[in-house]
Amino acid sequence: MAAVMNVEKRTLSISIARGQDAEGNAVSKNYTYSNVKPDAEPAKLAAVGTALGGLFDNEITGLTVVERASLVNE
Repeated sequence: MAAVMNVEKRTLSISIARGQDAEGNAVSKNYTYSNVKPDAEPAKLAAVGTALGGLFDNEITGLTVVERASLVNE
């Protein structure tokens, strides 16, 4: 039996640099976008994340995709 993973929900999170705290550690702010198409291609997710991140004054420090999926035995 083979297990199949079906992506049910995806979110895209963009981290934007916000400066440094009192100890000199980098501080960032995350912006999360829901309802991302489960079958969206990684290259398109990166392009959209970069475009959205470009709307902020500070630089992008990371793009993260979080998926919720179900496993089904076939």
